[in-house]
Amino acid sequence: MQAIFELKNPLPFDANVLENLKKTAIKLLDGAEKDPYTQAIVLFSVTGKEYSVRIKNALSQEKTDETALIKTIKESGDTEIGCVLCMWQDHGIDVPSYAFRESLCSLDPQNSESLLFVMTADGVAAVKMSAVMK
Repeated sequence: MQAIFELKNPLPFDANVLENLKKTAIKLLDGAEKDPYTQAIVLFSVTGKEYSVRIKNALSQEKTDETALIKTIKESGDTEIGCVLCMWQDHGIDVPSYAFRESLCSLDPQNSESLLFVMTADGVAAVKMSAVMK
């Protein structure tokens, strides 16, 4: 499961950061029960710290796992996020839920400038969070 984006001007990003985030996401997902709605979200803060969560059911109304990740970031005081990766159980890259993106932006207004990894016909690209908040 993933959306394919059509981008006129993809943003530059650090390929090493993307690879590290993908490794973390795959590790989280490979240890999970197989379920079509399981996701991993991995965040890379501007201070260089990684935060991640495995979401058992991305369609859940409760958003318990996402809320726990936001709480962890808030408690750490490391709220400015540089990059966001969301990966489905099948390793497809997609955007996290609108509620999660909104929570990140509410947590720190600078997060509207965070790079969000998306799939395009040419592979993984990056867009600003603000571009997917409409």
